[in-house]
Amino acid sequence: MNRQAASLAIRADGDTRLGLGHVMRCAALADALVDAGHRVIWLSRTPDAIPAKLAARIEIRAMAPDTVEADSLVPALAALRVNGLIGDWRTTDPDLCRHVRRADFWLALVGNHLAGAEADLVIHQRFAADTADDTAGICDGAAHLLLSPGYADLPARAVKPEVKRLLISLGGSETAILDRVLGALTGMPQLAHIELDVRRAGARATALPDTGLLDALCAADLAILAAGTTLHETAATGLAAIALPISGNQSERARQYQALGLGLSLVPDADGFETRLRDTVAGLLNAAEQRQRFSAAGQAAVDGHGARRVAARINAMISRVPGHPDASLSTAIAGPPS
Repeated sequence: MNRQAASLAIRADGDTRLGLGHVMRCAALADALVDAGHRVIWLSRTPDAIPAKLAARIEIRAMAPDTVEADSLVPALAALRVNGLIGDWRTTDPDLCRHVRRADFWLALVGNHLAGAEADLVIHQRFAADTADDTAGICDGAAHLLLSPGYADLPARAVKPEVKRLLISLGGSETAILDRVLGALTGMPQLAHIELDVRRAGARATALPDTGLLDALCAADLAILAAGTTLHETAATGLAAIALPISGNQSERARQYQALGLGLSLVPDADGFETRLRDTVAGLLNAAEQRQRFSAAGQAAVDGHGARRVAARINAMISRVPGHPDASLSTAIAGPPS
């Protein structure tokens, strides 16, 4: 047991409307924190989305759908006697974050679009770090991508000369773009003898698999994917893919994915998208050397140990708090918020 064990709350939701990336990455971090000896309590409006194996290791507190967090979150944290909060909201509320820290709770925020909210630790989720944000209170870049343990230290992918299976998955949220993709590929003679593994968004109450799409990613030879958290998993498995940003907050990740040579990216809203998609798929089917370059670059960039590194950073912050766990993490580490 970690001598500096803390009680930490996680606040994240995920379903077919919100997407499941928030749950996927927080589940990976929760696993790593429990491994480090900490108590983890997950506050969620969608508790059934939390992976089953993780649910058996942590405490889950279901929140009513109409809960007003501005009024209820701080009292809930106090009642649970937690030392800190890890928040991964679809839309981050700077005022709520300020309220949490003023109540002397240590705060970490996960994500890239935080609306200027301040925290003791920011955990970005992107392939390339912003050097302007290289400070002690920030985890950034591929080394800190939050993936479940199944993605750590995977063997180098053996890229096949021919594509036999094409995986198509546009994440955990429902999107009409999936039907556009399938329509664009219909009738392509190059796909006549290729198996299409099409994954649609599941029901809201369905728990995520503990390793996400790991088995499907490993079994595929090429993929068409949304530019969300699954793209991080894809790089770790060495699967060549075409990334489609299906929402505005995925655009930068898709851009980095292509710029770093990890795969290709197409914008569904651009004119001629369907034609470009067919041409790109056809080109990659006959480009084993290019798929091999994408594979090697992805696995070199993402080793799957990001959750363990972030948990270690949190552990180091906790260990510096005098008299922990009785002392306030937020006050002892960062000083009282202004």
